[in-house]
Formats: sequence, C-alpha cells, structure tokens
Amino acid sequence: MIAEWTPLVLGTVIVAVFLYGISKTAMPVAGVLGGPLLAAALGATTASGFVMPLLLLGDLFALARYRQHANWPLIFKLIPGVLVGIVLTAVAFRYLETHWLDRLIGVLILTSVLLEVWRRRYPRAEEDRPPNRLVVGFFGTLAGVTTMAANAGGTAMTLYLINMRVSMLAFMGTFAWFFFVLNLLKVPFLVGLGFLNAQTLLADLWFVPVLVLGALIGYWLFRRMNEQVFTSIALGLSALASVFLIIHG
Repeated sequence: MIAEWTPLVLGTVIVAVFLYGISKTAMPVAGVLGGPLLAAALGATTASGFVMPLLLLGDLFALARYRQHANWPLIFKLIPGVLVGIVLTAVAFRYLETHWLDRLIGVLILTSVLLEVWRRRYPRAEEDRPPNRLVVGFFGTLAGVTTMAANAGGTAMTLYLINMRVSMLAFMGTFAWFFFVLNLLKVPFLVGLGFLNAQTLLADLWFVPVLVLGALIGYWLFRRMNEQVFTSIALGLSALASVFLIIHG
C-alpha cells in the first residue's frame, strides 16, 4: 500500500523523482540519493515497486540521447553477477529485515568509494589493466542487490565504469542500456512480490512531469561538465548515499 500522502511524504517523493530524472541524463549516481528518500517516505518495499515505471521512463530519455555510445562488452561482463544479486535480494526480502540489508549495502558502497579514491590518489602502473573477474563479479552482484533492495544500483555501476576509465559519453550510454535492461528484468520479480500493482501505477502518473523536468535539466547540466567534475561528483554522491544507508537503513 502507498503511504498516506501527507505534505512531507509528497515533498520527499517529488525531490526523489526529480533526482531520478537528473540521474538518467546527467549524473547517474544522483538517483542513489533518491532511493533512500523514497524508502523513508513510502517504505523500502513499496518504493521499489512505485519507482520502477518512472525509472523505465527515465531510461528512455537516457537512451534517446546516449544509446549509440554504449560499451556492450562491459555490460555483458556484469550480467551474471547482476542476475545473482537480483535473485539473492528477492529471497532476502522474504527472510531479512530490509534495514539490515540496506546498512550492509551502505558499507559495501562506502568501502568501494574509499578504495577508488585511494587508487586515484596513489595510482600504480598495473591499475591500467582491466579489473579481474572477481572485481567484475563483485560490482555486478552489488548492482543487482542494490537496485532491488534500495534502488541504489547506480552506485555499483558508477564505480565499475569509473574503474574502467570510460569517457563521459561511453559512461552514459553504457549506464543507460544496462539499467534499461536491468529494470525490465526486475519487473516480473516486483509484480510477483506484490510491490508493483495497479495502485502504484496510478500514483506514478502524478509524478511523470517531475521526472521529465529532471531529465531535461539533466541534459543541460551534462553539456556543462568535464570528466574531472563528473567523476568527482559521482564519487562524492556515492559516499553520501552510502552514509545515509548506513545511518538510516
């Protein structure tokens, strides 16, 4: 059930959906901040179903601009781990309290951010090589778990692509296709769990203009960022989102 639409709940959802719009077209990890906000306003499980149609709409905006820049080999490497993460989280929803799962996700994300900052501060020659299978599997599984449990899969994918040193356009194109396909795969799980239903779809309609506005502003912002600013913001927002998850669960 959707929570009562008090002014506080409504305002929180508007901010979260707006952030998701920007995340799809300018700064993917901004959506990570929207996940905890939605979870706080609607509850973690309700939020997972409520936001999915809006995410898919945002994915279409991203594909309209960046689809031709995707790096498909990077996507294919992640798929096995992502599928494992989705299944594990679907099972965990039935047996674990979501706030403990969210806190674990926060710890993993924060650790990944700190490791990336350390690598950038103290680079080594061997880091020019692509990540090994264990690293790719970790980020894939983390993406699957976070996108199901906290709608925060963007952080895992962001850290993975930063590790791969892709360009901004390749980042956005790869991110857009990856999450469009991933979100489509999540729909049957959310419907089966009862999180995505007619009530959530009707509620989504009220927030479509908010998401569209965020996506359009995102287009404008992206054209004004360089690689260094893009990466710095991505790491900073990832760290902020992880701390929020750890504190609030």
